[in-house]
Amino acid sequence: MPMSMGDTPSTGNVTDLPLSDPRCDSDACAAFKAAHQASQAAVSYDHQYDYGHYATWYYLATIGVAMVVYAYRLYRNRVARSGASAQRQQQQRSGKTTLRHKFLAICRFVNYRHSKGRVSDYFGFLSLGTLGFLAITSLFLLLMTFLVHPYYRGRRGYGSPPLAVRTGLMAQALTPIIVALAGKVNFITMLTGISHEKLNVFHRWVSYMCLFLSIVHTVPFIVQPLRDGGPAALRKQYYKPGGMEYTGTPPLGILVGIVVLSIPWIRHRFYNFFYRLHIPMYVVYLGLLFWHSDQEKDSWVYLYATLAIWLASCLARLFYKWQTFSIFRDWFHGLPSRVEELPGGMTKVTILAPADFQWKPGQHCWIRIPHLSLLQNHPFTIANLPKRSSAGAERGTEVQEMVLYVRAHQGLTLDLLKSVENHDIVEDRGPAMSIHIDGPYGGVVEDVPALYESLIFVAGGSGISACLPWIMHTAERVADGSATAKNIRLVWMVRYASQIQWIADELEPLINAHPDLIQVDFFVTNSTSPAIASTDSEKNSEKEVVAGKPSEKSTTTVSPKLGQVHTQRPCLPDLIPSLLTARRCFILGCGPESLRTDLANAASSAQKKVMAGEADIITLHTESFGW
Repeated sequence: MPMSMGDTPSTGNVTDLPLSDPRCDSDACAAFKAAHQASQAAVSYDHQYDYGHYATWYYLATIGVAMVVYAYRLYRNRVARSGASAQRQQQQRSGKTTLRHKFLAICRFVNYRHSKGRVSDYFGFLSLGTLGFLAITSLFLLLMTFLVHPYYRGRRGYGSPPLAVRTGLMAQALTPIIVALAGKVNFITMLTGISHEKLNVFHRWVSYMCLFLSIVHTVPFIVQPLRDGGPAALRKQYYKPGGMEYTGTPPLGILVGIVVLSIPWIRHRFYNFFYRLHIPMYVVYLGLLFWHSDQEKDSWVYLYATLAIWLASCLARLFYKWQTFSIFRDWFHGLPSRVEELPGGMTKVTILAPADFQWKPGQHCWIRIPHLSLLQNHPFTIANLPKRSSAGAERGTEVQEMVLYVRAHQGLTLDLLKSVENHDIVEDRGPAMSIHIDGPYGGVVEDVPALYESLIFVAGGSGISACLPWIMHTAERVADGSATAKNIRLVWMVRYASQIQWIADELEPLINAHPDLIQVDFFVTNSTSPAIASTDSEKNSEKEVVAGKPSEKSTTTVSPKLGQVHTQRPCLPDLIPSLLTARRCFILGCGPESLRTDLANAASSAQKKVMAGEADIITLHTESFGW
């Protein structure tokens, strides 16, 4: 990166030698010095550092725009809760859609659209809106990289190639934002309300951009010496004392390793390997960047900023979010829990959390179970609501139940299911398993029950854990008169009817208390399920009793009060439009990639209703099984 002043001067008087003479290779030669100064005057070495500033200003401006959107969403919540939006209510009654609604519908139409297919589902391709933003960002970086000429200098001795210097500084300028986007506790979430799992996709793609810039940064340092004197000149430059080519090789190699392991299908396949190596590799990478940059001008400013962001995130997570070391808890103590096996490879984990531990619908936490695995921790959505604190209760004197549904796959989740057989917990004897909690994280910024008239929840399998607390929360808000929601529709897809029993005990009292508010449709997708037996009542002729998993001898009967049972996989692009009956609709989905893609495309197409004036707003929020 530094501006080289030429090689070691040749012996003898070289002052008046012509530039074509091989001995004229340093500023001691007047011709070389003049050419050197002319090269720097044409393309200043110092000016290349400004490109790092441009990259920084770009992402700070992006965060600023997101902050404005966040402030607007908080304002909408405030207006909705205050009940002072008489003008909006009048507009709803008049059935008129404003230009603002239509503009936002166009934005959502683009943003929600996903490509569809097995390859897209496997690799988790991004939405059209996200791809568009990443394309704009990539174009901005590409223009700064390749628009300015020349890329190289006449000789390596005239200074580092301009293309290499500016791309190196741009890559280094991306380092703080990469770390900020990765943290579960980070200042971007605080400023924009965008949860860490939503930011993670940008963390990955900005890392890809950083790798691209680093490779472009490296190539000129190889090409320029080869042009000047072939492999011998490259070897001499690479091992030159104080040269940066040598010190830049290790961090580039580590960055390649980090990015390759972060590719989604590789990360999912070797998650535990990735999880254990990712942070240590990045710490080493950051340390090597200090060595490589050698405190050239303001290059270390980016690294100090990265270090500050990372340490702040770690400390906040360790002493605030991680309950094991929280400043509000006794250290090194996990939370007692009960574990129950449910049909279909599901484990219900009931954690006895302190009453002052609060969370919101849709939030998740990371759990660590030391006696199963000391190092592994995994995220799970909290499937119930917190207990309302009693007035005058002291901290730590009361407990509440926090429910998680853990589907067994491999690793920790499978070990947890297997441990249920040996779990000697009986409620009178107290808990036998201790779980350490990190969280809560995530959630939805908007006050959904107050802002929307119709709420549609679509879940696949264990994705129901993201929908159930929202149904509970909305029902409570409707009961106390603080919600405008008039209809809740749950569409739940399960493989076997027996899996409906996962939440039957929680769902039935909600439906009984709010029969006109909540409607449920179950879709049993296993085509090999035994025959369906209908109920005796003609009024409930559409309610179906479906047998359980083929390997299970017992037949599961679904109460007609819970909802209607269908024995096929729904076509969401056809189903969703029929559920959008109100002018203000909110759609929440949680499930496998294919479900979220279908739901996103259905929500994208539904924006045509807003543009046609048939609705005011149709919003989508999706949750993932993992990230």
